[in-house]
Amino acid sequence: MSIVLATTIDIDATPEQVWAVLADFSSYGEWSNFSRIDGIPELGDRLKIRMPGMAFRPTITAATPDRELQWSEKFGSERFFLGEHNFTLVRTDDGGTRVHNTETFSGVLTKPFERFFANNHNDSGYAAFNRALKTRVETRVSRPLS
Repeated sequence: MSIVLATTIDIDATPEQVWAVLADFSSYGEWSNFSRIDGIPELGDRLKIRMPGMAFRPTITAATPDRELQWSEKFGSERFFLGEHNFTLVRTDDGGTRVHNTETFSGVLTKPFERFFANNHNDSGYAAFNRALKTRVETRVSRPLS
């Protein structure tokens, strides 16, 4: 069983400008009410992420500047529980960026915790993070694209 939460937002800035904010974990406390992250956006780095009511230590599994950032954490083996969070940055025709923000939970322990994920990891939290990211990036860009 898998649970996938997926949100998308368009940002009036280049992927490079979006990446500069998304990958600057130390500044999340200045603009995100959703999470705080300690670590560096490099493949294999182990992060410390704090969210309301929880903390966890995922590992960076993809870090391609200006394109993709992903981390994952497993409980036991991937067969039991795997949580993967992915940000994909896609340049739009107008020079802006479409950000795909996706979280996937899988493994046999997903079903017993389905209600927990529905109540605590819902699309509204991800959409709020997206809006905060958009605001932070667009206020730092000297000239909006649109």
